[in-house]
Amino acid sequence: MINPDQKEMLDVLDQRQKHQQKLDRVFKIVIPIMAFLLCVICANMNWQSTLGTFIMLWVAFYAVGIKRLNVWLWVFVVALYCLVDIFFSYGTFQIEAIGRQMGTMMVFVIILGIGRPYVDQWFIK
Repeated sequence: MINPDQKEMLDVLDQRQKHQQKLDRVFKIVIPIMAFLLCVICANMNWQSTLGTFIMLWVAFYAVGIKRLNVWLWVFVVALYCLVDIFFSYGTFQIEAIGRQMGTMMVFVIILGIGRPYVDQWFIK
């Protein structure tokens, strides 16, 4: 038997889960758009870098925004990708490219990963 307090708690948890699912649907639309806009800014001047940056941002945003995986692990993965991309694009490590690409991508991954719980709270209220 479920007592009234447990029933109320289960209802609240069910409502919270529904709100999170709605927010996940919104993020599934917003994340690719945000990844595309950022890849245009961050990518090095070749199509391979643009495509790779778009895919990397999309996967990283999905991982930290929807799947809620470890933000710092994905920041490390993004940093590693940026170093590889810059090396293959320029043949050396360009400081300007590292600041532009790595800095921007890492900041936005951190913002999305750390901000997701706050967005959940705002959406519920």
